[in-house]
Amino acid sequence: MPKRRGKQHQERPKARRPAPRGHWLLWLGAILVVTFVTYLPSLDNGFINWDDNAYVTENPILAHPSPHDLLTLPFAGNYHPLTMASLALNYRLSGLDPASYHWLNLLLHLANTALVFLFVRKLSGDRFWTTVVTSVFFGIHPTHVESVAWISERKDVLYAFFYLIALIVYLRYLDTRRYPWLILTLLAFVLSLASKPAAVVLPVTLLAIDYFRRRPWGASVVLEKAPFFAIAIIGGIFTIQAQHGAGAIAAAQLFSPFKKVLFASYATAMYMVKLFVPVHLSAIYPYPRITLAILGPKFYIAFAAVAILLPTVVYLCRRIRVVLFGLGFFFINIFLVLQLFTIGGSVMADRYTYLPYVGLFFALAWWLDEPSCSIPARLPVKPLIAGSLLLLFPFSLVQSWRRCDVFQDPETFWNDTIQKYPRQIVDAYNNRGNYYYRSAKRNDSALVSFNHVLELQPANPEALNNRGVIKYRKGDFPGAVYDYSRAIELRPEYRDAYVNRALAYFDAGEYEKSIADRRRAIGLNLEDPANYLEFGSVAEALERLNRPREAIAEVDKAIQGAPRGDERLGSYYLSRSYAWWDLRDGVKALGDALEAQRLGTKVPPAYLRALGRK
Repeated sequence: MPKRRGKQHQERPKARRPAPRGHWLLWLGAILVVTFVTYLPSLDNGFINWDDNAYVTENPILAHPSPHDLLTLPFAGNYHPLTMASLALNYRLSGLDPASYHWLNLLLHLANTALVFLFVRKLSGDRFWTTVVTSVFFGIHPTHVESVAWISERKDVLYAFFYLIALIVYLRYLDTRRYPWLILTLLAFVLSLASKPAAVVLPVTLLAIDYFRRRPWGASVVLEKAPFFAIAIIGGIFTIQAQHGAGAIAAAQLFSPFKKVLFASYATAMYMVKLFVPVHLSAIYPYPRITLAILGPKFYIAFAAVAILLPTVVYLCRRIRVVLFGLGFFFINIFLVLQLFTIGGSVMADRYTYLPYVGLFFALAWWLDEPSCSIPARLPVKPLIAGSLLLLFPFSLVQSWRRCDVFQDPETFWNDTIQKYPRQIVDAYNNRGNYYYRSAKRNDSALVSFNHVLELQPANPEALNNRGVIKYRKGDFPGAVYDYSRAIELRPEYRDAYVNRALAYFDAGEYEKSIADRRRAIGLNLEDPANYLEFGSVAEALERLNRPREAIAEVDKAIQGAPRGDERLGSYYLSRSYAWWDLRDGVKALGDALEAQRLGTKVPPAYLRALGRK
């Protein structure tokens, strides 16, 4: 009977003389230094207005965090209390100085790179190139920049930190069969899940490690994983509720099941391509327009490639355990974001590769440690892989360095996204416009951006409201009113549009219309603590209409609702003083004028003299 040519033992960790401890430490130190230098440009980056505002710059919870809020409130469509606690720690240390946030992200990434080194070394049985190559590319691969250089992706580097600890501790459990190690694995899993919901798949990854380690299947394996799956189910429920609450899970009817399969195939193919050729990286990879009946050819080509190549690789490598494990690790950790469930507004994302690529690099680098005689059919696997990785290494260094600078500020960030996908991504133009008019005070540039949004999406109420603000700033009150009115037609409960239109009406001298809009804004939320601002504005308009008694009633509400110490309180007392003067009540007018003066508001001396105050 002819012997099989393919060896079945090449994927097992081979017994070998362990390298000196100092040897391993030198290589680990070199990898960490290279990774740190690669990410140096990220340390002087600022915040960007893509979730950084929701997580940090406009998040009141960070200033006064409480265990109750951190444990119960979802943020930006996710439930990750440990991540929010880490951001609150940053705020406690440095307020809104972005440097400390970037430093902690990078330190966590360096720690993760070290953990990958330890995990792969232990899993592979001290294979040198397997360990070095997998960890160095985890550290410097360009698709990982998004997870490190974007402050809001703190959740990525933090969940990976505890996830990798869980894997390392689990390997220790497999070696010793001592249950305290399994309990520590479970604890690390809980902390990882509390950092990002993506950790929910860790129990399946543990089963993949069992497979790679040739652990016999049995009831004990199932029972020891039961607590992990129970916690994963609970975490999944919390995540689904948070995603639905934030509208992050798109409506199921937007895309047919077959289109979702095409999207998943395209994402899979592109993740494989970008592993070796990490170019044209973007913050957002947009979906095609919903109105398209037939998708572009790239989706069908990707579907055919995945449908043919993936089963072929699995069949040819069916006895090569390391390849099956590497592919399994990749798909286990990326499956939930392959858009079969249509989460978010992007068909794929660089950050989704942060942990999954460990499996692919592990399977590739393994062959560099294999003697040529053990490779099936004497294929030139080793030189092909070695050559590809040698080319990828310097390319990754340069690409990651440059990619860090993309996250410098909102302008560079959104300009890069728009350059990659011009006139395709509404959020890119809208967020760039928001940055221009709110932070950079560049009204003309903001107007161009909002016009682009409305070319792509004419019925976008936020863009109409924002463009109205720009027109108002430029003195185009009729144009501003038109945009605000269109926004209100599209969204009748759009409070900001009513408030903004009221301001435009006031400056245009249409006081009755201004009062009507202010009162509609109040009526949309009678419990809004900021309603005192609207009462004050209504009173000012009534004064202009020479209706002082009605104005006094509105100012009373403004004074009652204003927080203690509010800088507007003095102006409210002065406004009421003028109304009392119009009603010929000099005593009350003087009392309010003096109170306004006491609160720091400048009262005209001539007015005080008219009130009999010298």
